[in-house]
Amino acid sequence: MMASSSSSSQPITLTYLTVDVFTSTRYLGNPLAVVLIPASLRPHLTQDTKQLIAREFNFSETVFLHTLDDEARDGLTSTSREIDIFTIEEELPFAGHPTVGTAYLVLNHFGWKHVDTLVTKAGPITIRPTTEGRVKATIPHAVRVHRQTLGGVLNGQKEGEVKDMIEAALSDDAEIREAELNGPVVSIVRGMTFLLVKLPSLDHLAKVPKAKRLDFSKVEGLLDKGEWEGGFVSRYYFVPMEGEKEGENGRKEFKFRTRMVELGFEDPATGSAACTLASYLTVSGREMGGARFEVTQGVEMGRQSEIEVETTAVEGENGEVKVKDLYLGGTAVVVTKGISGEVPEEPVVSRKTGAVFEKRLIEKYIQENHKEPGTDEELDVEDLLPIKTNRIVRPRPPQFTSLPSMLKAFQDEWDALVLESYNTRQQLARTREELATALYQNDAAVRVIARLTKERDEAREALSRLTVTASAGGAATGDAMAVDSEGLPEALAAHVDEVQAEKQKGRKKRPVPEGWATTDDISALQQTAYTDLPVTQATSLALNGGYAAVGGLDGKVDLYSVEAKAHERSLEVGEPVTATVWIGNKVVSATSKGSVKAVEGGVETGSVTEHAGAVTGLAVHPGEQILASVGVDKGIIFYDLQSLQRVARVYTDAELTSCAFHPDGHLFAAGTQSGQIEIFDTKTLQRMANFTLGAPVKTLVFSENGFWFAATGVGQSSVTVFDLRKEGDAARAKELQTGDVSGLAWDYTGQYLATAGSQGVTVQQYVKASKSWTEPLRTSTPAVAVQWGDKARQLVAVSKEGVVSVLEPKSE
Repeated sequence: MMASSSSSSQPITLTYLTVDVFTSTRYLGNPLAVVLIPASLRPHLTQDTKQLIAREFNFSETVFLHTLDDEARDGLTSTSREIDIFTIEEELPFAGHPTVGTAYLVLNHFGWKHVDTLVTKAGPITIRPTTEGRVKATIPHAVRVHRQTLGGVLNGQKEGEVKDMIEAALSDDAEIREAELNGPVVSIVRGMTFLLVKLPSLDHLAKVPKAKRLDFSKVEGLLDKGEWEGGFVSRYYFVPMEGEKEGENGRKEFKFRTRMVELGFEDPATGSAACTLASYLTVSGREMGGARFEVTQGVEMGRQSEIEVETTAVEGENGEVKVKDLYLGGTAVVVTKGISGEVPEEPVVSRKTGAVFEKRLIEKYIQENHKEPGTDEELDVEDLLPIKTNRIVRPRPPQFTSLPSMLKAFQDEWDALVLESYNTRQQLARTREELATALYQNDAAVRVIARLTKERDEAREALSRLTVTASAGGAATGDAMAVDSEGLPEALAAHVDEVQAEKQKGRKKRPVPEGWATTDDISALQQTAYTDLPVTQATSLALNGGYAAVGGLDGKVDLYSVEAKAHERSLEVGEPVTATVWIGNKVVSATSKGSVKAVEGGVETGSVTEHAGAVTGLAVHPGEQILASVGVDKGIIFYDLQSLQRVARVYTDAELTSCAFHPDGHLFAAGTQSGQIEIFDTKTLQRMANFTLGAPVKTLVFSENGFWFAATGVGQSSVTVFDLRKEGDAARAKELQTGDVSGLAWDYTGQYLATAGSQGVTVQQYVKASKSWTEPLRTSTPAVAVQWGDKARQLVAVSKEGVVSVLEPKSE
């Protein structure tokens, strides 16, 4: 690299390296350029020159490491080295990934074991190596939680340029925008500040836009007055990945996914922001035992980075918690090295950024990456313009004009090559060991599966030959035991055909009942009752006329009068309840121990245990003579509701999570843990169709229109509406953005789909005339299940804590 100082027109030659920080894999992590400045050349390198060099690299940061003229000399006693950190726009007092990347080079790549301190503009930083090539830096800090928020500043602004600028920079997503307005503003040191934006999910994190730039220097009043004003300010978005857990020595451990999107670009890893987040959580959470934070950043831009932060805290005289020690850790990998003072042989310039490259090198880079080095800009060979230059043969630098200097340079290059070869061999050996272990485990698993498959086939064959013997006084029937599947008996199969014919015929010209809720009625629904039932950890809700049955994991079913808005009585089931349905005046419950129990008038009228594990769903056939259950044992079982005895059974390939009958009764749907929704013929239990949801199915429900059903999965923030008449991707009629959903309910007319989730209850309406969807209702009432009341003018919901909410127009 050549640079010119302001005092001399002669170029100077500098050594530089590029490294990827917070990763051990090249082309991941955060790229960093480190330029070495020997003591003899320091006077020739001005601030302006450093800024120009940083812009030339075009990385988020460039470090200038001030070294001695001969770092290899024995007996060196100077243990500190100065570093200057520049962005493409300004010098920073401190930044995390430049500190860790430089520490890695000094300690692990250069092997300068005598150096233990990097001196930044923010103060000295102690560095030391840890295990497996990682380094840890003691970070200077002066943590300050500012009194103001971005929302507070915006509310205090009248119409004007600043107000328009802030509103234009906020996210279009309502939840992200609210988090941006209310997030705390925290400085890690003077001149380095972050707006910490906590988001509810990874889906929200992926929606954060890069184009929404906010010039915080114009947002007056955001930072506390005095010495804390000014400097670098940016937004830092984060999502907690796991709950806190106890680590070593009582220290709590946290995991986060983050993004730093500002200044029109995204940063793959921001150590200073990670330190700011860790410091704020330590102070606000009063983590007196210390805490450890694992931060993953850059996933959305394909440059995953792993950042480690450790904190210890102390309580001040006034009871305020302060950060005592702050450590930033990670690793890095060298990507390129440069020692050059010559003009490119065949120079070309990028039309997009104006950067100059050697033609043969940049063409090879484009062929492999299709981007410009150090940026996310797409670059083609057509974007390169040739530059005509005079062929000047420049003299070799002075340090390469003597044999000893040349030999030393060759020795250094050889040592670096041998070290890299050694590391490569080490990594290859580890990979071979991991592959051998994986192959061994795979072989063992295949053997176990083969043995179990053989045992299963032998058991099925033996069971198929087993005959059922009648009780004393009777004769053997000689019927073979069904193992894999059983269809319905003839009488019930005929009943299914009758119900289908009746329901299907009546649906075609079925009008909307008189007095049914309109869109305005739905919009007017609001909470008119709020009752805390004795049941704890509610799991299910069933509605029958004016009564609701709420099941819970405490082994009880509570009956609630919707009309009186009061708890009536509790039914003892004795096992954790997972699903509940009404059949006339009878309440049928499924349990986590595989039982299906019926209670009428407070007395248990039947109990059967056919599943070899938890029952996860119940459904009643529209003819009310058949009950269905599904479970984690992969089984679907049909019962005769008169005797509560099994009449049909089939096994699937995956654990089952939910189920529902088609409104005509001729089809039965079951959701699986593998994300599939299987459709079966009710009479024969033969598989008819398959739909892919893409996540373990939480719940599903059929529309009364006869050709739609809705489903949602674990971890999804939407409800998918499927069309039974289509296949594959074409079957996805609509995806409704509702937030996380635990319960679904479609009204009798098929117009309104109610959803229940931790963020509240919503109603999604399909307008047949315009063939479009609207959302007439969204509340903040959390719920795990929801059901429609009389004429869709009422919604009944229950929360996980057992609180029943009734939503209806205020006037009713």
